[in-house]
Amino acid sequence: MKKYESDAKTVLNQLSRLSDFLKGLDVRASANESFNFPLEIIRQTMMFDVSVLYKVSNVIENRLILEVIKILDPGGLRPDLKEGGKLRLFLDDPDKIHINEITAFKNKAISYANVPGVGCDIIGYVYLPESLGGAYLFGGDFCGKESSIKNFEVASVEIMCNFLSTILLKTQFEHQAEYDSLTGLFNSAKIKQKVENLLKRAERKQSSIACIAMGDIDFFKKVNDTYGHIQGDLVLKKVGEILSSSMRGVFDVAGRYGGEEFLLIFDETNEINTFRIIERLRKNIEETKFEKTDKTGKIVKNQFLNITMSFGIAQLNKNADVKSVTGWIGQADNALYESKQNGRNKTTVFKG
Repeated sequence: MKKYESDAKTVLNQLSRLSDFLKGLDVRASANESFNFPLEIIRQTMMFDVSVLYKVSNVIENRLILEVIKILDPGGLRPDLKEGGKLRLFLDDPDKIHINEITAFKNKAISYANVPGVGCDIIGYVYLPESLGGAYLFGGDFCGKESSIKNFEVASVEIMCNFLSTILLKTQFEHQAEYDSLTGLFNSAKIKQKVENLLKRAERKQSSIACIAMGDIDFFKKVNDTYGHIQGDLVLKKVGEILSSSMRGVFDVAGRYGGEEFLLIFDETNEINTFRIIERLRKNIEETKFEKTDKTGKIVKNQFLNITMSFGIAQLNKNADVKSVTGWIGQADNALYESKQNGRNKTTVFKG
């Protein structure tokens, strides 16, 4: 039985929609989200039984290791492919069912060889440099049927691969320009820009109010000196996760200001309410168990570190003596210094 016929005009229309979809992607979108629409096009518009997305996880000697990131298989025709599972394929002697995966990877191009009795695949290669996570393979499988893949289908998958490679590169570079790679929060330049936006708004609208809070991990140098920089990075990453989860309906924006310092923005919030929120956050960090690592970075089972943070808060309103971004941040930093001087693991509000 041959693969069901897809319609060239319908596929072309879907490619046009795909272009709009990819252009509208937020820089925070994951690779999974970028591939959602292409996988639907392959499975539904091109009428394949299954569509699948692999991440090139590693190459060890003559083996290619692929991670199954996403699979659309409503009929359960490929029980060997489970999201999160890994395939270990021989590059020089692939099994019949994975010939197109190997060929696409080795040639860095579309592969669509038919395997009699197994079925036909069409697998595309999406390039990304190692520094941005490495390459992806994606495509469709018409299980157990002979190939009837059309030239326009091959061209369509090739276009999708080019689209995806370009968009992923663009969004990753934009993300790197705005976000801290370790914590996932805004980087120093971006969080300062957010503070500057509030100052400009205050110049136009004197009734506006906002607060910023500078936070610093207590004794962070001691963590690095005692347990190593891998442990320090793990602590920073965990603090970033706590701040990210706290942003949902608690405060507006968080960024890594530098080193172990973080800057939080509370728009339309006064210093009293900001203090209450920060105190809850400070206690949450104090009560969190931070996983401990050995010098090689391996997690030590059932061993944890206790980490605390100190905070300083500065309010912006019509009566505040704030003339610049550095001036406002400086006020929060002065309040933070007072918290440190008074024993750490405290929150202080700046009083000019």
